[in-house]
Amino acid sequence: MGLFKKKKQPVPTPSDAKVYYSTPFGDTKDGKQKLFLLERDGVRYLPVFRSVESMKEFYERRNRAAYMILEGDVQRVMDTNRSIELMKRVGIVIEPLSEHPVEIMPDM
Repeated sequence: MGLFKKKKQPVPTPSDAKVYYSTPFGDTKDGKQKLFLLERDGVRYLPVFRSVESMKEFYERRNRAAYMILEGDVQRVMDTNRSIELMKRVGIVIEPLSEHPVEIMPDM
């Protein structure tokens, strides 16, 4: 018997794995406009999801009204962020509601 409990490590997401995401700006259900980015330690992250269902759950919890579902891969999301001046310092977080979200830092 080992002294330490082994933790399950999250499965890394390959850069070509299919993900779902939306625009960072949108409306709340009460009609206010909001930036739907997450932040940790001063770094902002765009939420990205492995399924449409987890995306819907996330935005329901965040009180987001209508949103567009975009499909791509991790590399495409990062490339899109780099191409928009205001998003160049924004990373991505895959499955932010999961037990082991995967954070990908922006290129700084």
